[in-house]
Amino acid sequence: MATDPKDTIYIDVDDEITTVIDKVMSSDKKLVALVLPKRASVFQSIVNMKLLKRKGDESSKNIVLVTADSSIMPLAGAVGLHVAHNLNSKPEIPSAPVIGKNMVEASEDEKIANINPDTGEGTIDLSKMAQEEESPKESKKVNEAKKVTSQPKQSAKSSIKDPETIELDNSDEVDQEEKPMDTAMPAAAVAADKKKKDKKPAKDKVKVPNFERFRMISILSIIAIVVIVILWVVLFKVLPQATINIKTNAQNVNANLTFTLNNNANSFSLSNDILPAKIVSETKTYTATVNSTGQQNNGKQATGSVTFTVCEQQFPLSTPNPIPAGTGITQNNLTYVTDSKANFSYDTTTINCAYYTSSNVNITAQQGGSSYNTPNNNTQFNVSGYGNNISAVGGASGGTDNIVTVVSQQDITNAENKITTNNSGAQSYLISQLTQNNYYPIKATFNASKPNISPNAAVGTIANSVTVTETIRYTMYGVNKSDLIKLLDSNIKSQVGAGQSILNSGLSTATYTVGSPSNSITMSTNAIVGPNINVAKLKQEISGKNVNQIDSLIKSNPDVSGVSVKLSPFYVSTAPSPSKINIKIAKPTNNPSNA
Repeated sequence: MATDPKDTIYIDVDDEITTVIDKVMSSDKKLVALVLPKRASVFQSIVNMKLLKRKGDESSKNIVLVTADSSIMPLAGAVGLHVAHNLNSKPEIPSAPVIGKNMVEASEDEKIANINPDTGEGTIDLSKMAQEEESPKESKKVNEAKKVTSQPKQSAKSSIKDPETIELDNSDEVDQEEKPMDTAMPAAAVAADKKKKDKKPAKDKVKVPNFERFRMISILSIIAIVVIVILWVVLFKVLPQATINIKTNAQNVNANLTFTLNNNANSFSLSNDILPAKIVSETKTYTATVNSTGQQNNGKQATGSVTFTVCEQQFPLSTPNPIPAGTGITQNNLTYVTDSKANFSYDTTTINCAYYTSSNVNITAQQGGSSYNTPNNNTQFNVSGYGNNISAVGGASGGTDNIVTVVSQQDITNAENKITTNNSGAQSYLISQLTQNNYYPIKATFNASKPNISPNAAVGTIANSVTVTETIRYTMYGVNKSDLIKLLDSNIKSQVGAGQSILNSGLSTATYTVGSPSNSITMSTNAIVGPNINVAKLKQEISGKNVNQIDSLIKSNPDVSGVSVKLSPFYVSTAPSPSKINIKIAKPTNNPSNA
């Protein structure tokens, strides 16, 4: 079966003319049908049409536009491109735009293409075009021969030039020896034909701008400029640093002072060393829960009776005092309690003693349980608190078991030990409360009160667990920082000469001791005194100067004993802005002075 002589290519609405041309060039068929989408803006330009036509001619391809868009047809007719309404209809060259009153008679190729000279419209058979591609040279010779022998005519009905049919052989030049010449052709026609061929413009290759490449180059250029600016700022504004170490004839001074904090005072006075203070507090509650481990037998208590016997050895004999009700007696480490008073009466006398006995006295087991039941009614009991000359004999029964879990004292103690207090968190909270109110916290005054402990169940209470709550009240003092500095500076200045200045009062490294009462505070610190150097002003003077200039400037102060200047990074030759300059005044190395 014969292959299709044409190639059908579907064009996307976003395709550019370069993309369309690439699709045509990639086709291996001589006849290419381009199916256009609606609103194909790329074909609304006469320049794009000419480019497409030129590329088709250069590659010897016949291009047919498949579209019904009325705005595209005049442009196609102007450049000589065929148009078909669909893939099954015959292609035709649409009417070109009006360019003048006189129109040239349709060429022989147009007649072959069935072009109507009156309307300027014509059709072409795709199958015939495919057959003509098989013998392009022969077709070219026939067309050229007909063109030479044909006579120019003027159409009276049409004012536009008839479109030409596509030439299947797109060669720009044909060997003159192969063209048949009609000797009867007028010389004027031959000259006009030659002039027309001489004026045929060369098929220059039109370059289409690549806007994607242009945009990419623009973006990369902007990025490069931004990177260069950032790099410059980092190298010459951010990285440059200057570190300057200055040695002076400064000395240490120990400052020790005692003052009283008063949260009711309104003003500060150096004469009485009393600092107005503010006290802040926070109460925190901590809890812990443990399982109960105590056991209690809530069974029925055993009951019974005993008879007391007393051996009297002292003469004259006398009846023993009665044993009161509620007296405890024990048997096998189990305690029983008498329910009534035991009165004695004389019973008998032996060699060793005179015996007095009591009537039966009812007893009740201290707790329930079957363990309180005695083996018999002749069980011996011990009577606590009456010595060895008294005894009790009897028995008890009726005790039953019912073991329940109760809270024990050990459970409460275990819960207390399980509580974890957060003293550091409370301290941080109190410090924040003071600083928010512009007070300088004296951390040494932080105090935690004695815990108030309360269990939710008493010892012996039937419960599976017990929760212990511990409440603590935290307090801390704070003072006005300016008042504290005045008090500290006064103490330091009283120890040094008038020509010295306080370089560092030592407030940040001070230690505090709380006395008795708790608002009596002793403060100790190590201050530095020496020449007064205005660091902020010195930074302004140093900025922009080189190492030698900085060295000379600082050493002009007679109290300066040495200077060390370091600029970084290596390429920095002058001091940067004041914010990038770090000035360190060396601490004195001599022993602390109290003079």
